[in-house]
Amino acid sequence: MLPDNLFVRLVDTHLAPKFQHLANQDRLFCDALAAIHHNGPPPIRSALTDWQEKDGLIFYRDRCYVPADESLRRDLIQQHHDSPAAGHPGKFKTLELLQRSYWWPGMYTMVSRYVEGCATCQQHKPNTHPTTPPPQPIPADNVTRPFQNVTMDLITDLPESHGYDSVLVVVDHGLTKGVIFAPCKKTIDAIGTAALYHRHVYRRFGLPSKIISDRGPQFVSNVTRELGRLLGITLSPSTAYHPQTDGQTERVNQELEVYLRIFCEGRSDEWTEHLVDAEVAHNQRIHSARNASPFYLMMGYEPTLIPIAYPKTNAPTVQERLANLQKARDEALAAHELARHVMRDRFKGKFAQFKKGQKVWLEGKNLQLAYASRKLAPKREGPFVITEVLGPVTYRLELPKHWKVHPVFHACFLTPYKENDTHGPNYTRPPPDLINGEEEYEVEAIVGHKTTRGGIRYQIKWKGYSSAENTWEPESALIPNAKEILQQYKKAKKLQ
Repeated sequence: MLPDNLFVRLVDTHLAPKFQHLANQDRLFCDALAAIHHNGPPPIRSALTDWQEKDGLIFYRDRCYVPADESLRRDLIQQHHDSPAAGHPGKFKTLELLQRSYWWPGMYTMVSRYVEGCATCQQHKPNTHPTTPPPQPIPADNVTRPFQNVTMDLITDLPESHGYDSVLVVVDHGLTKGVIFAPCKKTIDAIGTAALYHRHVYRRFGLPSKIISDRGPQFVSNVTRELGRLLGITLSPSTAYHPQTDGQTERVNQELEVYLRIFCEGRSDEWTEHLVDAEVAHNQRIHSARNASPFYLMMGYEPTLIPIAYPKTNAPTVQERLANLQKARDEALAAHELARHVMRDRFKGKFAQFKKGQKVWLEGKNLQLAYASRKLAPKREGPFVITEVLGPVTYRLELPKHWKVHPVFHACFLTPYKENDTHGPNYTRPPPDLINGEEEYEVEAIVGHKTTRGGIRYQIKWKGYSSAENTWEPESALIPNAKEILQQYKKAKKLQ
């Protein structure tokens, strides 16, 4: 049922003197109007019987014609899209609801743009067309020696074995694809990780030039960053919630876990005794992106690991061995670059890079926000402004100061924020009211709470403002102007 105010506006528009001026902007209607009132020839694009005049209103095929009043048309779309009875449907369903009673030329385009610019739909609906940037394999630039560029990660929560419950996995990312496994404890800190690297990797290959890792505290703490600065090591932690940056180590982790499942079946407390063999098993096999085994690329020959049934000589001249080793390493780097291009070119989709200053939505599935119900929380948060473009698929966002989240994200977690003239502004950001000499903003809803030493604090969604501007407020700030909303929330959450 159309609200009375819109009905009055529709009738007034048809009867007002400016109606003819508005109608003349629709050529189809103008032709039909001439046919109705002057008995002229029927319009070229429609039959005369398609048009009727009833009680001062013009109907096209039993649907009320809406003149070229953009404000009136927008309000009608809003009623059929934003209202609880409509439920924010998509553009096709909104158009179907609207076409039951109304018609105007270009209706589909206007409805599509209105729905596209609806921030409520953008924030809460599942993203059926997520941002899919192409993979960006890390190049092996200026690599001349084994374990010059390394990736590091921890496998944790293993059964305790000889006092250890985790494994530090170090992979030579740039040249050989060799691995080193070192048992440790889950509670290891940055200093302990550096000491472990010193014992197991540094004594064989020296300092690395670059370390790629996830955002574990062992790898991104202030101590680690200071060690990297003093030793001239470039630290490249992954973006938040995007382990694919350290995909090489993640793949080795899976391989090691499979190995331990096979050889530790029934003796799960002896897995540390199998780490050496697991390391050897990996390093003696040719990697899929290399034309030689890690052992050969490191040492220039294949070590004897299993007795062979016939004599074999392995004594070429020194010069020949060095030449063969250098050739094998050059071919390994070429194979790495080829594999990088193959992985990148496998992506067939289209991805438009974001720009500095652009507003985007941030996927909320990994964010630990204090919503009363995670199931009913928004799918996305924001919109947030991109403050810095760090790479083709890496961006820094301007997040709320009280969020304890690293502000750098991969593009797969970002969705462009859309706003257009057809829909109008989503967040009006109304100024505060002056009450008793103090500025007061209107509370739209309480979306969560947390208990602190000072009492319960409530997360407030302010009317006319985005969820990016939600704030935590004490109970005293909600009384008296939002007392009813507060009481309803406390009753629903049994806080009284």
